[in-house]
Amino acid sequence: MRVAENQAADVRILLDKQAITEMLHRYCYAMDANDRQLGYEVWHADGTAHYEGMFDGLGRDFVDFGQSGHEAAFGRTSHQLTNILIDVAGDQATSRSCVTAAALIANSESIYVIRGRYHDQWSRRDGVWRIDSRRFTTDTWQVLPTNHELLQIQDSPAAGG
Repeated sequence: MRVAENQAADVRILLDKQAITEMLHRYCYAMDANDRQLGYEVWHADGTAHYEGMFDGLGRDFVDFGQSGHEAAFGRTSHQLTNILIDVAGDQATSRSCVTAAALIANSESIYVIRGRYHDQWSRRDGVWRIDSRRFTTDTWQVLPTNHELLQIQDSPAAGG
């Protein structure tokens, strides 16, 4: 009986980790799709966002801040997460993940790239995992040329050139 209880607890933790991972991915998708409503769903109403040197306030307000910035300065954005580590303890959890966000700067031939880390505190309320607090720290940022002229498809080995 004890083995079955331990297995059930392990499965519960795996399901919780998957739910949190999907919320992390939902956040990135929301930011890239300029979907504010989807972005709001990632945060508890009282959840806070602390983005080093950029923003300090409610998570919902950060979604508005980020979306407004994207709309004003960028043509397209792409957010990716890697190295997601999650620890679950009942209805509380922490996660750490690495994020890379790239954005095509409007009316230019440049891409803005920022790399950093999310340090998140989570809680499950009414059966749903959402962020209580996020701290974003920046690792690097850079502006890169797009260099489309370097993509000479006719000269590539795959094209037989």
